[in-house]
Amino acid sequence: MSTQLLDMKGETQLVSLDDRAGTDISQARDFDEVMQTAGFDFDTERVPVHTPEGKEVPGHFIIRRGDTQQPFAVMRKRYTPIPMDEMFRPFHDVVTKNGAKYETAGLINGGRKAWITAILPDNFKVGNNPNDKFTKRIAALASNDGSSRNAYFSLAHRICCNNQIRAILSGAAASDYSMSHTKNWKNKLMDAEIAFMMAVSALEEFEKHAEQLSEMPMTSDQCRTFAAELFPAPERTIKPSEIVGKSEKEVKFLQDILNKKGTSAKLANRREAIVDLFTDGVGNRGLTRLDAMNAMTEFFNHHNNSKKLEKEGSRAAERRLASNLFGGANDIAMRRGKGILLTTKEFRKTKPTVHATN
Repeated sequence: MSTQLLDMKGETQLVSLDDRAGTDISQARDFDEVMQTAGFDFDTERVPVHTPEGKEVPGHFIIRRGDTQQPFAVMRKRYTPIPMDEMFRPFHDVVTKNGAKYETAGLINGGRKAWITAILPDNFKVGNNPNDKFTKRIAALASNDGSSRNAYFSLAHRICCNNQIRAILSGAAASDYSMSHTKNWKNKLMDAEIAFMMAVSALEEFEKHAEQLSEMPMTSDQCRTFAAELFPAPERTIKPSEIVGKSEKEVKFLQDILNKKGTSAKLANRREAIVDLFTDGVGNRGLTRLDAMNAMTEFFNHHNNSKKLEKEGSRAAERRLASNLFGGANDIAMRRGKGILLTTKEFRKTKPTVHATN
């Protein structure tokens, strides 16, 4: 079951993760209202750690939310909490300067992390499929628990299906802006505008890549090969005791059997889901590698473990959002899949295989 709803015309619409996990801040009139509407109107504080006997532990502090006293992490003395308004003020300044408009914002795990998105004034269309229209979005992610640096991310958002994928410049490990919670953080805030423009550049590069993929034909059988590379079977090797006295041909036969056993029904179903979405996903036509990329992003954004997303509500949406867009497993998988589509010279054709249900 996908994360869907029906609009007033009865047409299927896929609900974006940030709508599920966050709050609409598009009507906020100024920075203070942005912070209040988003739920960012709190600060973190550093308090001493004590043993069960009441003795203070030197050099260690609890980082907690100031208003609710919810603990976020235990950190060393070097860690400096950054006020929420000062973390997001540079983002507000560059959003305003570049004519972007706020969209959504939210907290993850009660404020351990906070995120906010804005949409740039220009979108883009790819190829000759009228459904391949994308908006350019910039997101800021702030961490209050020391688990990651604060960062800006660029997101390509396909309008017709609310799919999103993070755009990163080739050769870059991140979207080129990060800020650690140490005493020199004020100096790093000055780099926010440069980081914003780097994120914009990443979106421009994504647009070129999407156009390239739209010009590369693909069939369903070739998409099945791509899906197998996106979801590889776990490697299973023959034990030394199993090859004693066997010929090279027999060993190869045994390895082939192990490889086939490695493809479980669950794994096969995930692969076939990509192939189905290649032709039947929202806005897809099953003709090019761009359709394959859109199938992949729709799967990770809306269909993967969708029952859990529906059952657990906003908390599950928070986890999915972090995994999809902020360096989690799904984010890594989608960017790896995009790389496979761009760099593979030719995909062989793979026919569907019937697997027994587990």
